[in-house]
Parts: sequence; structure tokens; C-alpha cells
Amino acid sequence: MKRCFLLLATLLPLLAFAQKPFTIAGDVKPFKNGDRVYLSYRENGKLYIDSTIVNNGYFKFSGSITGLGIGYICRNDSPLTADILHDAVTLYIQPGNISVTTQDSLRYATIEGTPLNKDNTELELALKPLTKKHRAIADKYDTLTPQQQADVTFTDPIKVATDAILKQMEPIKFSFIKSHPDSYISLLTLDRMINHADFSLVADAYNSLSVANKTSALGKTMEATINSAKQSQVGVMAANFELTTATGRKVKLADFKGKYVLIDFWASWCLPCRQENPNVVAAFKKYNSKKFTVLSISIDSKSGRLAWLQAIKTDKLPWTQAIDHYNAAASVKNLYGVTTIPANVLIDPTGKIVAKNIKGLELHQTLAGLLGN
Repeated sequence: MKRCFLLLATLLPLLAFAQKPFTIAGDVKPFKNGDRVYLSYRENGKLYIDSTIVNNGYFKFSGSITGLGIGYICRNDSPLTADILHDAVTLYIQPGNISVTTQDSLRYATIEGTPLNKDNTELELALKPLTKKHRAIADKYDTLTPQQQADVTFTDPIKVATDAILKQMEPIKFSFIKSHPDSYISLLTLDRMINHADFSLVADAYNSLSVANKTSALGKTMEATINSAKQSQVGVMAANFELTTATGRKVKLADFKGKYVLIDFWASWCLPCRQENPNVVAAFKKYNSKKFTVLSISIDSKSGRLAWLQAIKTDKLPWTQAIDHYNAAASVKNLYGVTTIPANVLIDPTGKIVAKNIKGLELHQTLAGLLGN
């Protein structure tokens, strides 16, 4: 957001004084000379990207920061152009000296030197056996042809295996959260679980967090999300809303009364969303004649409007496409407690929620049970 020059000039000395230095030193002996390592992180909503070259098994970044930067480092895939980062690891930028050590790849690097990276490394080490299995399954998806990726016959076994691994990770994550109530890593970890883990377990884990975590900006947002999620559980009546479609007309959830409607949250930049789109198209074509439809809600930003419209065209999505409110307080995503995408909610003809986050073959099986083959 632009501010007047006078105010900016007044703040500059304060910001400069508040900035503190950080370094990121990499001991990556298996890497080749000339490998490029990228650093990408956000601080207070601003994106920072830097890069450096590996020399004799080492690399180094240095800079200054006023608060906390959350991002990653990756090897040889530019975050500005790559669709997939093949070798990357999450990183938390804090004042101090951060060390990155690996004997194989960034994927399994050990990151130490600052409190949040120490906590995150502890959690990652506990998850490491399952993480390796999860990534091996994900690699199988990358070997499929585009035609196979659009066919649930090929993708559903991968989805089922992935979901099983993620489910096995949950007890480890909940255990970490409860044993580290003061750590911001616990808050971030729980935030990513809201839409997928058992809701009662999520609420219980949130209650176990420290007062400092609960009263942080993310903690307050999470409390509101959990309260919203209570309104979007299976068995409750779906909250009504009104949005603007891709063609500029107004649409309400109430307009679909008398049909089964899948509210699908997505974005043009979300690769898993785009991968799921062919499956939703297949379900729509199969069951649209039986009073089933889809209402997609994009969370693309204003600047991403053209990319959103192009994605609709490229993925050949024939149902109603709406854009979420840019005002967070009014967004349907927040109203339904959605924190990660892709996400969906299936509503029956009376307006009651009958299923959540059903994808792949599960979407077809659920619709077959409700509407018949």
C-alpha cells in the first residue's frame, strides 16, 4: 500500500533501526559447482527472492529483517517460473545465523540456528519416514501422462495412498503441538490441518496453545476459522452467500435449492486444484442430469483475474464460476472456515451439508450413493 512521502520518510529511521541481520549458510557437499540456490520468503506480505551459486559444496545468503520471514530455499528451479520445485525445503527467516546441512538433497536438509527452524526441524525429523513415503507417492503422479492424470483410474490409487500417509502424520503433528504450546511452528502446523483433520481434535489442539499463540494475528484468525468451521460441518445447514460470476452477474447459494451442489474452492495458481478439475468435470457430466451441479469459488486476487478466466477456459469448466470477496471479513472462504485449497462442500437439495473435501474416486462414489448410477 502506498503512503505519503512524509510519513515514509518519518518511518525509515525507525525501520532501519528495527532491522536485524541474518545469514543462511549451506553445507551441501553433494551439490555441483554452479548449482543455483534460490531463497524465497514473505515478510509482512512482501515477497523477497534472492539467489546464489554453490561453490565447493557451500552457499550463503545474508540480509536483514524486521520480523519473521516464512518461505523456502530450492535448487535450480526458479520460483518465478517453475510450476514444480523438485528440491526445496521450508525455511523461517529470523535474525541470527541459520545453517542448512544435507547429505543428499534440500528435501531432507537439517536446518538449525534459530528457534523456529530448530522447532521445525524437530517436527520434520519426527515425520521424516512418512515424508519420504509421501514424496515417493507424489513422484509417481509426475510419471503419469496428461491423459492419465485426468483419469481417476490412475490418480485415485495415488490419492488414496497419499491420504493414508497424511492421516498417519496427524498424531505426530498433534503430539508436537501439545508438547510445544509456545512455538509458532505449532500454530502454523495446526493452521494447515484445519480443513483435513478431525475437527474436534483440531479444536482441542487449539485450546492447548499458549496465550501468546492464541492472541497472535494468526491465532486470532484461526479462532475465527474454527468458529466458522463449526458452521460448515456435515449435518448443518449451509450458510447462504452472494458472489459475482465470471460473466458479471450475481449468484446466491439459495439459487441452487432443490439440487445437490458441490461448492468447490480453488484458484488458477493452485496446481492440486487444476489436477482435480478433470475429475470434477467428469462427475459433472455424469450426474448433471440428476439434479447435481457445481459452483466454483475462486480465491484468485484482483491482479489474477485474467489468469482465473484463462484457467476456466483451459480446463473447460462448464458450471457457474464465481470469485470470492476480496475483503477477508466478507469472504465465503472464511465463512466456511477454508484455510487450504482445493476444498469443497457438498450440499443436498434442502441446503444441508452432506459431505466435505471429497475428491478423486470418492467424489464419484459419494454421488453414486446419493443419486444412483
